[in-house]
Amino acid sequence: MSGGMGPLNPLDALARRLLDDVRLKAGIRHDRPLERKLARILAAMPLPVLEEWVAQVERAPADSPDWLSLIENLTIHETYFFRDLPHHAHLRGHLLPRLIADRRPTRTLRLWSAGCATGEEAYSLAIVALEALADAGEARRTGQGLETGWDVQVLGTDLSRIAVRQAANACYGGEGLGPFREMPEGYGGWFVPLGSEAPLHCRVRADARRIVRFARHNLMDAGLPESAPEGGFDLVSCRNVMIYFDDDSCERALALLTGAVAPGGWLVLGTTDRLREDDRFERHRGDRALAYRRREPTP
Repeated sequence: MSGGMGPLNPLDALARRLLDDVRLKAGIRHDRPLERKLARILAAMPLPVLEEWVAQVERAPADSPDWLSLIENLTIHETYFFRDLPHHAHLRGHLLPRLIADRRPTRTLRLWSAGCATGEEAYSLAIVALEALADAGEARRTGQGLETGWDVQVLGTDLSRIAVRQAANACYGGEGLGPFREMPEGYGGWFVPLGSEAPLHCRVRADARRIVRFARHNLMDAGLPESAPEGGFDLVSCRNVMIYFDDDSCERALALLTGAVAPGGWLVLGTTDRLREDDRFERHRGDRALAYRRREPTP
């Protein structure tokens, strides 16, 4: 991409138009790695074809196949289970026990993992929630996994349809810096080896899969996911997502996320994210964890 003061060449100008469109529709800010990746994609097309395609993408809504194909090529869905162990320890040891105590009258938990990429974040949240229920005496361990009388539902959403499809499959594998690189002690039993056909791969255990569903959702949309519960979620988690957003897009995403939290529920953000002063929420600090509890309405 041109970094000087002169006019952009035709390829750079078209790339800039696309990056502006990506920022508008997905909230993703411009940076050099994104520009270089886009330049490699565009360089493969003849200029007349490219001009027509860019115009077509600009006209397309954010859920159209052409625009989604562009996003699939630009975004990176690199994550792993229990990313940031102190965060998950704080969830299990502090936030979820408080939430379970508050929700005992209804025995329901509605959790949303926003921007969950290929699903590791959503399944981690589901596993920690089930473990917290067991810690609280609200679930028992059996040969078929954890059984509970609670109605627990975890929604995982991401902008990418490919990532959502992979998440729903619940199969993960690989060596080295793979999805199991930071597996906490005692959690390995939540993953079942697939056997000789795929010796390096595992599937998330059935009792965790049963409570998780996935849907495509754009945090720049005006509304919540179609499957959002009436009254809001008990816990909304959005981590390692807004680092890719510009300031305006962060504000739009935070407005959506805060509005999705039920009274008495929690908003959990990444370590670099902050919620500006909001009278509806009170901030709680943990070990490398930051969460906001939505206040109950005053009588």
